[in-house]
Amino acid sequence: MKHVEVVLTRDVDLKNSVLIEGFPGVGLVGTIAVSYIVEKTGMKAIGYIDSESFPPIITIHKGRPYFPMRIYKHPSKDFCVLLAEFVTPSDVIHELAKKILSFAKEKGIRQIISLAGMSMPENERESEIFGIASNEEMQLFLASKNVKAIEEGVTTGVSGMLIAECARENFPAITLLAQSEYKVPNPRASAELIKKLDELIGLEVDTSELLREAKEIEKKMKGLMSKSVKEKKMYKEVEDSLMYE
Repeated sequence: MKHVEVVLTRDVDLKNSVLIEGFPGVGLVGTIAVSYIVEKTGMKAIGYIDSESFPPIITIHKGRPYFPMRIYKHPSKDFCVLLAEFVTPSDVIHELAKKILSFAKEKGIRQIISLAGMSMPENERESEIFGIASNEEMQLFLASKNVKAIEEGVTTGVSGMLIAECARENFPAITLLAQSEYKVPNPRASAELIKKLDELIGLEVDTSELLREAKEIEKKMKGLMSKSVKEKKMYKEVEDSLMYE
């Protein structure tokens, strides 16, 4: 079993909060969306998640080092965010999903919402939003907000395992998926997710700046993910060379 640790650096009350999470995936739409939400709502970091199975990467923002998987809290509303800035290794995804759900239950969080992307058919231009629900209550909730359900298919990664764990334990959770090209960062799809999230829970985040700065954000996020992969590969090469000296 892989060890995963949730560390809170601030004493905060998360009871009855909604946890919004975004992990790197199709079009990086989840990561872009939650990063924008954190920035525009003035959320403060309250903790992080770490594991010896994570790549040895620390992100630097405005001159300061941060763990790349962080938890934030809204300054005035009952929302918290889990933001990941690296691709989670597959061998720790199951344990991470279980740990996130365990943390949510322990802190009295009332609902988990995952923001993610899904592949867009080649002949489509506009990004549609689809949903996955953990139980019947959440299915009815999505239907009441005119979110199309995915009737058949597959979902992967941390968000996929998390919604499965929530379904197994009947914990209220939904996954919102925006259609996107697979390898190209897509802030426009992220903006659509944020708009739908506002309809669902009243987040009240203006997406106009996200749309205006789409190209710059695409370049920034692509560079961040590329650097993360390169640093991980470089570290492994150095580690391997030291083993044989």
